[in-house]
Amino acid sequence: MDVRIPAGQEHLPEMMGTEFIFRFYRLLKGATLYDRNNTTIEKLTREVLQTVNPFVQSQGQLYLKLVRDNFFFNSIRIPVKADRYSVFKIFSQEMGKRMLGELEFSEEIEGPQLKDFVFLLAKLDDGNESNYLYVNRQLESKGIHGISVGKLEYVRDEDLLIDSEKQKRYSKQIYFKTVNLVKEVSEGIRTQKLINIRKAKHLMQSAVNSIMQDESALLGLANIKNYDDYTFNHCVNVAIYAIALGQRIGIAKKHLSHLGMAGLFHDIGKVSIPKEVLNKTDKLSPQEWAMIRSHPVVGAEMVIRLKEWGELSARLIDAAFEHHLKFDLTGYPKLARKRKVTLFGKIIAISDFYDALVRPRVYRQYPYVSEKILGLMLERAGKDFDPALVKVFINMIGIFPLGTLVLLNTNEMGIVVQTQEDPDLIDRPKVCLLQYGEGEYRKGRIVDLREMDEGSRNFKQSIVKTLDPNEYNIHVAEFLI
Repeated sequence: MDVRIPAGQEHLPEMMGTEFIFRFYRLLKGATLYDRNNTTIEKLTREVLQTVNPFVQSQGQLYLKLVRDNFFFNSIRIPVKADRYSVFKIFSQEMGKRMLGELEFSEEIEGPQLKDFVFLLAKLDDGNESNYLYVNRQLESKGIHGISVGKLEYVRDEDLLIDSEKQKRYSKQIYFKTVNLVKEVSEGIRTQKLINIRKAKHLMQSAVNSIMQDESALLGLANIKNYDDYTFNHCVNVAIYAIALGQRIGIAKKHLSHLGMAGLFHDIGKVSIPKEVLNKTDKLSPQEWAMIRSHPVVGAEMVIRLKEWGELSARLIDAAFEHHLKFDLTGYPKLARKRKVTLFGKIIAISDFYDALVRPRVYRQYPYVSEKILGLMLERAGKDFDPALVKVFINMIGIFPLGTLVLLNTNEMGIVVQTQEDPDLIDRPKVCLLQYGEGEYRKGRIVDLREMDEGSRNFKQSIVKTLDPNEYNIHVAEFLI
């Protein structure tokens, strides 16, 4: 469907498409909560009509198509920017559950017609491939000819696995393969052996695909606490956080893979530091501290010497050299002249800081709880970290991040196993309840804190406060993988 956009209005589809998605999603969500005569529904219906009818009048139609997580508005792709990411993602999921991939308004419509349509969508069965036929038949029987829907298209990709349990297993496989790869590369550099860069690139492409399909699967694995392999686990976690953050700010898929590689090898300079210094529990001597502070420069020099990196060299040099520089350049290494920190360097710095504090170390038995780390990041935004990226990162991690131990108003304890994309419901994640018996905690049922009581229309359960898993000797990763 080729729609010609008048000169000077090239950005109209992007602006109107974004506005339509935001307003239509709110109306669809409202239709699952209220009856059709509710004042909120009236207001939301008017807002959608104010977007649809003028656009149909000027352009002849309003046509939205979803292909995986891509949105095409009158055949023009809408870029998903960081501030829109959550709503776009949840809207895509809601449409995907209903197996719908196209919405078309071919003529101006009235409020009652729009309500008929949206309440029809709200009541559809999940996963029914014939939903689009049912909706179109129902619209026709009601005499509504200006609205139609189309079937969700699947784009086959051998790297993407739709089933969530398979996805978890696939992500777990990628995670541990990548940990072993970092070990191999570190050992190869130490012993001056040939490094398999192709294998690293392939694993990062798989990680990017996995995060694009199900962000929570790999982010959950980043909760694994491992003292012995801290350095290797840490590098993989930094890559995961960096890719997820990069996706949220709209970095292209090819460059997400490069960003993952930069995260994977940001600490490569530590290969030259003796383990007894890296793992020292006592205070470091001035000489040992100088050795630690030299690892960004040493890492950059190592990448320069290795010819196998090819086009990735510049990205890896930036990440290795810049991840401790700080946003205001007050970190290390000290610079002879000022320079701007690259986007990759800023992303790796945030990912590195968060992961370093969220897990135990040989010299720090108990990690910080996530909310304290996010608070520190907010305090240091503009000094240590790019303030815009901090906001996106906190939104990505969530108010109650994966692995957070929480107490519910029902006096039950649980672990957050899935965060919500919808910004209006960010405080209502899915929680795996814990059952205590024979001296240990076990997995119970999973509850969705969005569930409401049919009679009172109040939420069934809510989070009262977060708890420190160290006090209960709970290893949260065991409940996520």
